[in-house]
Amino acid sequence: MSLLYRFAATCLLLLSALPAAAHDTDTRWEAIRPADQRVRWQAEGLTAPPQMAESFTSPLGYRLERYLWKAQKPGGSFAIAVLRDLSEDDHYLSGPVDLIKFATAVLKGLEAPKPQVSEPKDVKVATLNGPVLSRRFNLGTRQCVALGFYAQPQGNGSQARAAKDEPLAEGSLRLDGVYCATAGQPLTADQVLAYAAGVKLTSRKE
Repeated sequence: MSLLYRFAATCLLLLSALPAAAHDTDTRWEAIRPADQRVRWQAEGLTAPPQMAESFTSPLGYRLERYLWKAQKPGGSFAIAVLRDLSEDDHYLSGPVDLIKFATAVLKGLEAPKPQVSEPKDVKVATLNGPVLSRRFNLGTRQCVALGFYAQPQGNGSQARAAKDEPLAEGSLRLDGVYCATAGQPLTADQVLAYAAGVKLTSRKE
């Protein structure tokens, strides 16, 4: 079973992390054209465009986008990102997000069954997106990091920095991702900082 196929199947688990309004049964995923892809990720081993980019827009107005940068060689690095946009119908995502629970959901069936946490708590990383929370973990012989941040509550396409450099606690736009380094290779603190800063979120929509 291919990585892309298993990713497509297991990413449906993310719908359970959305508000109740997101639990529709008639989900329909559509490919996102390269020009309309809102998430870019500059990190070691990742191609410029993702190998998979799909979206789902609900009649209620929320939008879910998922991206996959698959390994270019056996055991190579890969990344997954999920963008949740609830700005069209005044929905909001609020409160803390369990980054390890997120990582477990998107990685189930792809690699080791469960991430093994290597950091006791989330770490705040300063980036051009504003503060990003990160959490490192091991996945078999891989070292990985999960990260996530909110964009400003109004979701008007720009990204606001939170007051006093603290992560925003809520918003209508939420991005979470997982990056896993090449099997057997270390993932240093400097790399985590660079990869967190390498996530680019644009305002372009289909």
